[in-house]
This record gives sequence, structure tokens and C-alpha cells, in this order.
Amino acid sequence: MTAEGRSVRVLLVGAGSMLGTALLSEKRAGILLTGISHRDFASADLGAYDAVINMAYDPRIMRQAYDPALDFDLRVADAAARAGRHFVMISSRRVYGPARQWPLPEDAPKAPADFYGRNKLETEGRVQDIGGSGCTILRLANVFDYEPSRHTFFGIALTSLRREGRIILDSNPLVKKDFIPLPDCAGAILTILSQLPAGIFNLGYGTATEIGQIAQWLIEGYGRGELVATSAEMRDEFLLDITRLTARIEAPARTSIRERCVEIGKRLRHA
Repeated sequence: MTAEGRSVRVLLVGAGSMLGTALLSEKRAGILLTGISHRDFASADLGAYDAVINMAYDPRIMRQAYDPALDFDLRVADAAARAGRHFVMISSRRVYGPARQWPLPEDAPKAPADFYGRNKLETEGRVQDIGGSGCTILRLANVFDYEPSRHTFFGIALTSLRREGRIILDSNPLVKKDFIPLPDCAGAILTILSQLPAGIFNLGYGTATEIGQIAQWLIEGYGRGELVATSAEMRDEFLLDITRLTARIEAPARTSIRERCVEIGKRLRHA
């Protein structure tokens, strides 16, 4: 609720995204959430809202050097600042690059290893220059759900399990990563939207999980399949430090990762 006791009015840009859909499907007292496509943003009246959160992006930022003309976050942040509205940016743990600390705090050294990480880090700086204390930047861990068509760890694993009856890992099964279930992430973001804390915050699960264990749980739910590891390399382990966030808001919910993975495997079996 705002200081005036009314609901916080939030415009969500990118309503068709996986996370956007999850946010819009969850009701939360004190938040009035309106979702639109990125195509409708130009005609949106930002003055009708207290805050704007963006989940839309140009896919080219994933595979080429930074170009402000492709930076949709920057466009939304600029419009929000001109309208005097708070802006919430969805960033990524990839801004850190290979983890040098465990867990990773927000002020950890940044050495992004791919275009996406470098571009998100560049955008963060530009958004802060525009929005100042009127912006919130969320660096997300690996958000997962039932996503067999996406080019993510879960998407690739589910597609392989369905088509080939196996999950193939190209790194050591003991590698641990910070996976957060989609409902947990969506719930935490709704809490953040109700309070709009300024600054940069990590948003993860709070603990890391072995990728081999994730794969086994998916196979358990699917009812058949095998796990194949093609490398013993311990690559890309990470865990986000979420103490800064939990000092400002109620600690995010912690759905059982095992139970969620088994559910996803069952859903794949019945698809």
C-alpha cells in the first residue's frame, strides 16, 4: 500500500513473458497490476501508475555488443523517469560472470563472460544514471518452471528427456547453481513492488542445488530416462547472496525444489 493507504498501481511491460505471466496470475492485496505487450508501451499513460516494471527485451542483446537502440529497458526507464514514476528493472546474475565469491554479494567484482551479461551490466549503469533513487534493479538467479521450448537449463533438459529419453549434462553433475522456482520468484517480486525499495538487489533461492540432482528429480517425475554426463568439469557454479534483499522485505517463499522438479517431470510425461 502507498503512504496514502491506496493500492500500488504497477504497469508490467512484457506481459507475455514467462515471469510476466506468473506475476499477472498471482493476486496480491495492495497491488494493482496491469500487463501490456512491449508493442503497446508507446501509447501507455505512465501517469496512471506508481511504478513500471519491464520484462521485455530485444533478443539481439543476447548475442551482440551493446547498442542503446536495442535497449528496451533503457527506453522504459527513461519514460518512467520523465513521468516521475519508479522503475523496476529485471537484470541477471550473469553480470557477475564466473563466481569468485560464495555466495555472491551485490558488490562482488563484475566480469561478465557473455554479451547478455555485459549488456545487462551496461544497462544497469545507464538506468541508475536516469532513475537515481527512483529505480530498483533485481539480479535474478536461474528462474525455472515447465519450459520445454526455452533455451535454458530446464528447457534443454526437458526437451532432451522427451525426445531422447535422457538428460545430457556437459559439466560435472555435482556443480551447484542457484535455482529459484518461478512461483517463488514471482511472489518475491510482488512483495518488492508493494514496497519499491531503491537500489540493486540479488533475488535467488538462498541455497544452491546440484544440477545432477535436478536432472534426477525431473527423471523421477517423468517416470523413465537416464542421466548422462559428458564432462567432469566444475563449471559455472554460483549462489547469490540475498541478505540485502531480505533485510528490506520479507524473506521469499521457499517451495521445495525437489517437489517442483518432480511436478515438472510429471507434466512432461502427460503433455
